[in-house]
Amino acid sequence: MTYLKILTGILVFALFSTLSTTEAQVPDYNRKGIEIGSVNDLTFKMGLHSVGRFQALSQSNVQVWDGSAWIVPSDLSTGMQTSFANLEFMIHIGDDIDVFFDGLLATQRHPTQWWGHQGYMYIRQMPESSVLSALNPLFEFIDIKAGNFYANYGEHQFTRTLNADAHRNLLVGNPVVSPVGVEPGMEIYHKGNGYGLMIGGGIGAPEQDFREARKYSYRGKLWLNMIDGVYVSGSYYNVEHDPGIARGTNLFRRERLGSSYGAVWNLFNDGSGNGEGPGSVRPGDGRKLSTWEANAILTLLDGNKLSGYFGSGNGSGANPSNQPKGDEEWTYFGVEASQYLNDDFFLAARYSNIDYSKYLTSDNSGNIYRMQIGGGLWITENIMMKAEYVLQKAEGFNAGTYGVANFVDVGNEPEFKGFILEVAVSF
Repeated sequence: MTYLKILTGILVFALFSTLSTTEAQVPDYNRKGIEIGSVNDLTFKMGLHSVGRFQALSQSNVQVWDGSAWIVPSDLSTGMQTSFANLEFMIHIGDDIDVFFDGLLATQRHPTQWWGHQGYMYIRQMPESSVLSALNPLFEFIDIKAGNFYANYGEHQFTRTLNADAHRNLLVGNPVVSPVGVEPGMEIYHKGNGYGLMIGGGIGAPEQDFREARKYSYRGKLWLNMIDGVYVSGSYYNVEHDPGIARGTNLFRRERLGSSYGAVWNLFNDGSGNGEGPGSVRPGDGRKLSTWEANAILTLLDGNKLSGYFGSGNGSGANPSNQPKGDEEWTYFGVEASQYLNDDFFLAARYSNIDYSKYLTSDNSGNIYRMQIGGGLWITENIMMKAEYVLQKAEGFNAGTYGVANFVDVGNEPEFKGFILEVAVSF
């Protein structure tokens, strides 16, 4: 079964590679925003994303390890989630430099707290008035991004919901695995005619860490769009902290972005969404991680979009501070289709899967899949409403396996399913 899924993923990607694409590689600073003011060559913009959801989800076969015993959560009821929001600030220094920073006003994990998130500069060239303008011949060939930001791995940061920033995603939830991780670092871009290349590195952790055991992460990405309407990309990421590091790698952790589904597969089943990413699968959460991903995005007809990705990873897992330790190996893939019926109405569907060939021990393997089908409409240019039916289930793991999806026993074959409605505002 594992080899069949790997072959299926490769075939799906190969098919998409012959067709492909839509918008991709859209940087954060290219969001809409509202211009607050400008003076001389400075322009200041502010953006806000807000989202509210109503869910009617049920779950079964769920038991959660609380550190001393297995706890069966109480049944879920229907209701409204806490509203979440992102606040963004963009400063354009002429056409040469962009400064971006944002904060998460409320998240699934921390619904009453404001967290710092990204903060970086994107440099295309130095202003002629700058003492560093002598470097501009170099900037004819490269751009530089430096600060605290999403590692450019895969296309997930351009296509998935990021807390309350939901307009990129035509479904409510994200794929079962959707790697995005913020860390301090730098990336260098070379953009040619029909292709692009990125190389970069970071500290391999979400915040500053000066312990000797903490090592650097490295990543690279190549994308091609030489044929009009065709976009494919490949990404690689690697980090290897020394033994004794107190926190794990960051790429698959989703940070504080949480989950679009509240309280599922969760010990604190009180409707608040306590826990990091309810229902989310987080591989590669240990001190070592090596992973690659191939992507393709395509449009066949007017208003039609197909996309797919296939990736593989291995590392030492899970989080060294509070979960079981050992090696893990996995593949993951997703397939998505959407169709606009007119300028305002659309339908969408997605299947995503992660297949562990090894989790901590050589005789423990299994997979978790998520199926989503839904649709929505644009009420205005800034207000989007979506509805979705979701089904997620774990299969094949040994009994008592936790750490794959936080502290849920995935060996008990848990599942959740139901309907969720979302209204997302973005400007």
